[in-house]
Amino acid sequence: MRRSRVKAMRGDSGHREVGTDGCRLAVWMTIALALVSVRPGAAQVDFAAIRATKELEAVRISDPIVIDGRLDEPVWARAPVARDFVQQEPIEGAVSTERSEVRVLYDADALYVGGTLYDSDPRGGIVNELKRDFATYDGDTAGVILDTFNKQLENSNFLTNPAGAQRDSQNYDDGRESNANWDAVWWVKTARFDGGWTMEMKIPFKALRFRKQEEQVWGINLLRVIRRKNERTWWSPQPRQFRSFKPSYAGRLTGLGGISPGLNLYVKPFFTSALSNLTLPNLDRRYDADGGLDVKYGIGSALTLDLTYRTDFSQVEVDAQQINLTRFSLFFPEKREFFLENQGAFRIGDTRQQRDLLPFFSRRIGLSAAGQPVPILGGLRLTGRQGPLTLGLVNMQTEAFGDRPGENFAAARVGRDTGTSSIAGFYLGREASGPAGFNRVAGGEVRLKFSQTIDVSGFVMGSAASGNLTGAAGRAAFNMSENRYTGQLSYTNITPQFRNDVGFFPRGDIGLVAWHAAQHFRPDRLSRWVRTFSFGTRGERFENSRHEGLLSRRLRAYAVQEFADGGQLDTAVNWHHELLTEPFEVSDGIIIPPGEYQFRQLTPSLSSDRSRWVSGTFAYTGGGFYSGTIRGYSGGLRLRVDEHLATSADYDYNEVDLPEGRFTTKLARFRIDSSFNTTMFLNAFVQYNSEAHSWLTNVRYRLNYRPLSDIYLVYTETRTNGSKDRTVAIKHTISLSF
Repeated sequence: MRRSRVKAMRGDSGHREVGTDGCRLAVWMTIALALVSVRPGAAQVDFAAIRATKELEAVRISDPIVIDGRLDEPVWARAPVARDFVQQEPIEGAVSTERSEVRVLYDADALYVGGTLYDSDPRGGIVNELKRDFATYDGDTAGVILDTFNKQLENSNFLTNPAGAQRDSQNYDDGRESNANWDAVWWVKTARFDGGWTMEMKIPFKALRFRKQEEQVWGINLLRVIRRKNERTWWSPQPRQFRSFKPSYAGRLTGLGGISPGLNLYVKPFFTSALSNLTLPNLDRRYDADGGLDVKYGIGSALTLDLTYRTDFSQVEVDAQQINLTRFSLFFPEKREFFLENQGAFRIGDTRQQRDLLPFFSRRIGLSAAGQPVPILGGLRLTGRQGPLTLGLVNMQTEAFGDRPGENFAAARVGRDTGTSSIAGFYLGREASGPAGFNRVAGGEVRLKFSQTIDVSGFVMGSAASGNLTGAAGRAAFNMSENRYTGQLSYTNITPQFRNDVGFFPRGDIGLVAWHAAQHFRPDRLSRWVRTFSFGTRGERFENSRHEGLLSRRLRAYAVQEFADGGQLDTAVNWHHELLTEPFEVSDGIIIPPGEYQFRQLTPSLSSDRSRWVSGTFAYTGGGFYSGTIRGYSGGLRLRVDEHLATSADYDYNEVDLPEGRFTTKLARFRIDSSFNTTMFLNAFVQYNSEAHSWLTNVRYRLNYRPLSDIYLVYTETRTNGSKDRTVAIKHTISLSF
């Protein structure tokens, strides 16, 4: 063990010293450049004073509006205009360099938003893609943010680009949590003119939740992104450190009266069929057909009930594969539509920063440990507000799968917002018959918001499981997000017998202290090329839950340069301390023995401007790895022919040299995204994983022939160790609203 540790610390292979010297040089050059270039910060922007002036009146109409993007109906000219947009980037508080004018109308059924976006560039705005939920900041964007309860906590967002693509999302906890997978029924059209472009939106009231009262006052904000300048502007400005949509900085929408969400009933039947094992001359082909039903019903003005029978997930794209060189499980995000909608109702803690302990992780429902779909018989979900309370309830029943019996999963959260603070209680459970037994978790959480930029939060929970097993877990966190400074500090504790079958935590029995601190500089002299320099450190220290000794420690020091065009250069050094108490099989037949290991790694990375027709990324990892060394490269290239066609290729390569053996890993991905228009798409995704010795191909055609109604045609092929499996599937969904 001593020989291995000396090699890792002194860099006997030669990789270590080169990596350390290169990192020192890069870091000191970046620091020197920043210190020479930085001037004192610009004058402070009085966001509260500007926000107090931001009030827009919606005008009730009786004449019909044709959604064609042209704003040529006379009623548009009678509506008050929201103008005087303010920059968030690049010059915080400055007037937007291009004019924007937005008006709001409404009738008994819907809200209408019309915008005129002037542009001095005759080429017009940049359109990066046409798919739904396009990337907000990779092209020109405009849209509206609505806080229908005017509580400065939640908002619904409706965005478009110059080609009329749709993006809708929900935000919770004043922008700290975002759900871009929420889909609503709404319409938008755009049109170009000599000097800019126009947008025209129709947002039905049944797509929104709001109080049942005669006169309504909503929070509203308007966003415009001018991508060729990498300029982000708001009608009611918000500080540059907040990239999410924060309703606490929104203006006021007045003039609404005599409106209601209506019945708000959606019925969505679907049918699927699949033909598997298509490899010739295979005679073991299998045909499967199924159908089901989803129902969405608005209860009162602020609650939504979702019912599902024989839930199906066949339209979901396959996961992007990962190479795992750690001892713990990797995190794969949820992609299934039923579980993605209204996620904020089940949020416990700050899910952006606590991957070591997620109390509720819906991917544990309806998927086996190997990622295979487990048939779901049905379930229900209730989300929304009831008076001062926020409610979230989900209950799902799965069918038997192999040796696994049918299981019932439940999650419930009830919270109350009290001014700048919130408190909530929650229950999570899995029930099954036989040896699978049960698992039940209950707890509470609290969040205290001291200002727009500082808050503390925490939660505790206890678990009970079959076999008289009981345990506890919890987390406390401090967050600060100032213009020039960012900081987080958290503590997580998980006892040895804690168990949560509907949560995610890669390792148990830990006492974890994690931190992140950074300072940001915005140089005047280099502002034409560089927008921000950031210097910081982040780290994690793992002990067991009783704090009886160090298990592992990770420390990262980094310097990041954000370029004016949106690209980024990140130079970092990582220090690792790992205690192995049992052998670790890092690759087939290569086992690292128990012991204490210390090693360092250099990890620079570079990404370019994604709004250009060609963009790319590159990253390098070099230095120590347990008792030996690692050298890794990863890179990607994206080619956008136009808004209708883009291709991308990514490649990850790692070469690990240990006294116990040497191995390499390779992971390749190739993707083609074709958008015929904003409703018809063809995507192909091919992956190769050397560790799994597999090729995976997924080709998916989607026709969105009416809002939330789709036809999918999917071809999937898997090749592993000489075997093949091919499947062709079709799915048809119809959304009926009442």
